[in-house]
Amino acid sequence: MTTENPTALNLLSEIRPRDLPQPRQAAMALIQACTRADVTTDELAELACQDATLTAELLRVVNTPFFGLGREVTSVKRAVTVLGNRALRNLGLCLAVRDALRPDAISGLDPAHHWEDALRRATSARLLAKALGQDADECFTLGLLQDCGLLVMFMRWPERLEELPEILAADPDNRYALEQQHFGVTHDQVAAYLARQWGLPEEIAALLDQHHHCGTAAPEEIETRCRILYCADWLAAVYSVEDKTHVIDRCRKLLRKHFDFDSHTADQLLIAVPETVEEAAAALSLTIPQQSDFQDILREANLRLSEENLSYQELTWRLEQTLRERDQLAAELDREIEMAREIQRSLLPPPLDDALIVGVNVPARDLSGDFYDFFRLPDGKIFFNLGDVSGKGMNAALLMAKTTSLFRCLGKRIHDPAQLLTQINDEICETTIRGMFVTMIAGLYDPSRGTIRIANAGHPPALLFRGTKLRQSFGAQAPPLGIVPGMDFPAGEVSLDGGTLVIVSDGITEAKRIDGQALGVKGLVEMITTSESQAPRDRVERIVQQLRATPEALHDDMTILMVGNHHGQG
Repeated sequence: MTTENPTALNLLSEIRPRDLPQPRQAAMALIQACTRADVTTDELAELACQDATLTAELLRVVNTPFFGLGREVTSVKRAVTVLGNRALRNLGLCLAVRDALRPDAISGLDPAHHWEDALRRATSARLLAKALGQDADECFTLGLLQDCGLLVMFMRWPERLEELPEILAADPDNRYALEQQHFGVTHDQVAAYLARQWGLPEEIAALLDQHHHCGTAAPEEIETRCRILYCADWLAAVYSVEDKTHVIDRCRKLLRKHFDFDSHTADQLLIAVPETVEEAAAALSLTIPQQSDFQDILREANLRLSEENLSYQELTWRLEQTLRERDQLAAELDREIEMAREIQRSLLPPPLDDALIVGVNVPARDLSGDFYDFFRLPDGKIFFNLGDVSGKGMNAALLMAKTTSLFRCLGKRIHDPAQLLTQINDEICETTIRGMFVTMIAGLYDPSRGTIRIANAGHPPALLFRGTKLRQSFGAQAPPLGIVPGMDFPAGEVSLDGGTLVIVSDGITEAKRIDGQALGVKGLVEMITTSESQAPRDRVERIVQQLRATPEALHDDMTILMVGNHHGQG
């Protein structure tokens, strides 16, 4: 606790009972009774009725919009029943603080100004508590008590009154340092001392004692309320200190640090403070000046910031420097992306001399998530694949590079497409980001027999053409790679009989034609059959060129692969 400081303890011992403001005995009896576990509703009602003024004030305040219950309460017993012990204690304590603290007894201190600041802290604490699911009424009460120690300090040491304007004008941290400098003791230490002298629960005294020392209190609930009180002090300061730009910025940073509130949420809390202060003042019958609107304060802060900011010439120079840095970063990024494109292009296979397999890949963005590959085995068979990674951009490109590398590396020792996809799937499942997957068709082509052993992992069907006819399609028999480890991927055998197997990514079938309609499988079949007489490379490039000729930008990567005797007869 902060009051364990020996110097502070010595100074607190100088505060005599007659230096302390004293609440009504009836109010304190009611507050203390509320903390007893065995107290009954009848006992609390009887205590409240012992003081006619207290009775009248309780009924008046509990029926105000600020402390109200949504329906009229006409008896003290009903108020006690509806409120509950804790809320009744908080309400009684608010009234006790209002009646006991007399700022008009301090020369040079405007009572309206004091209550205005106190209510700003109290309502800020209440708004924060509501946003965090804490006890809003208790935090309001704590906020009201938060700076009462400052009043007691000037009552006890009136010779320091000349320091009052400087202290009141400072922000919370500077005010705290000034109190330590001028008094050797601070308002939180005195407030905790006052709470204990009044016989308030130790929890309240501890919170008042610790609110400038967040991070040292326990348990978590106490720590959260300490942070609420500390942040409430800064929220209130927005409306009282001169350097509002600094305080607004400090508020936003504190609320982000302690409660993960963004700037918009912080500003919404500040906007709510003036109206809530006026409601609280009316409920407690306190006279305060008309409250300033936060938007006016924000405009004033921005104006002051602009006046104190850099000159126009210096600002222009900084802007030009920033633009140059931006251009340098953009150029560096372009170089890195071009290097990535070169690496991706290097992953594509070189053309086969006999053109038994041809392919084309067109990225929708700088980098592609589609890929294809093929390579010849020592026995003359050709392993090939075409895949499509979910998503686009850098993440998809990296997963594409990993998958195609796995295919080429593992395919040189695993010569069965089904087993190869099983192995690649397990490897991807171990490290892939959740939500990303790869569709793939893998096949092993035997040119001497004119057969293909093929496996499809969640990819659009492969299409078998003979001459100008679509003869067969081979759809997915298993989910994409990277979703379920340990999956089996069935494989089947295809006899080309002089035909051509065409595999595309969904970027081909979903691409727009000149008329704005999606190409679809039907459109793809038409393109392939009408180009049957052309050379293999010309066929795939012609299809891609026709799809790129549309005015609409590509929305997905486009990849197409043709396998087999591209000029076979039907």
